This record gives sequence, structure tokens and C-alpha cells, in this order.
Amino acid sequence: MFKLIKWLITIAGSAIFGMWGGQKNKGVRRFGIPSFAVIMAWLSGNLRWKHLSFLLLIPILSMGYGVNSILMSLLHNEILVRLVYSLLLALPFIFFGIKRWLIASISLGVAFAIRAGSLGQIWGYDILIEDIVRYSVLGFNIALNIFVD
Repeated sequence: MFKLIKWLITIAGSAIFGMWGGQKNKGVRRFGIPSFAVIMAWLSGNLRWKHLSFLLLIPILSMGYGVNSILMSLLHNEILVRLVYSLLLALPFIFFGIKRWLIASISLGVAFAIRAGSLGQIWGYDILIEDIVRYSVLGFNIALNIFVD
């Protein structure tokens, strides 16, 4: 039961950092998700050197995937940008093995292809379905590599 709670906290925390950082303060997403991942590994008593690979998410999350992103200036195609961005986000998971990297690559590729709209606003934040899906999937992959050996 306690393990399930840690999984849910990791997934929800990643989703919250992703949504919050996507609309107001980009640093929350860029630094919050990777730091949160390492902290969750440490709090679980399961911190290994390979968990520090989550810090590689910082430069990847800093690149972004929007119309003014580095990737868009290079690739000029939104679908291709989202695909490349999701593959880059999967890079830290290679440290956990090829199967974990494949799971991350495929699940993040699907998540970043979703365009689903808004559930409304709370406190001036747009609750975007695609942000919930994208960063929950990233959180799931983080949790998978923290809590499953």
C-alpha cells in the first residue's frame, strides 16, 4: 500500500510541476521535475547513481517543444518536434536498461502526440489535459525506475 502511495505521489508531483512550469514559471518544470525525481529516489531509500541520470532532464526540459523552441527552429514541423522531444526526454532512462528506455520512448512518444484541450481554469492556470497526460507519463516512467528493480 505504501509503495502505491509513493508511485502516486511521484506521478502527481511530476504532473503538477509540468503543468505549473508550462504556464507561469518555466524553471519549475525544468528544475522541479528532475530534482523531485532524485528526491523521491532518495526518500524511498533506493537512491543509486543511475537515479542521478534524471538530472539530464534539466537541459532537455529547457529546450522545450513550442513554436519558439530550439527544436522548432531546427525541424520546422510540430509533429516531428514532439517526436524528437519525447525521444530526448527518454534518454535518461537508457541508464536503467534498454527495456526501460523502450518503455519510456514509446509511452512519451504517444503522450506528446496527444492534443486534448482544457478542463478549465483554477487560480489563473489552464488545466490542460495534454499536460496532465504528458507529465503523468513522465512521472510514471520516473516511478517505474525508482520503485521497480
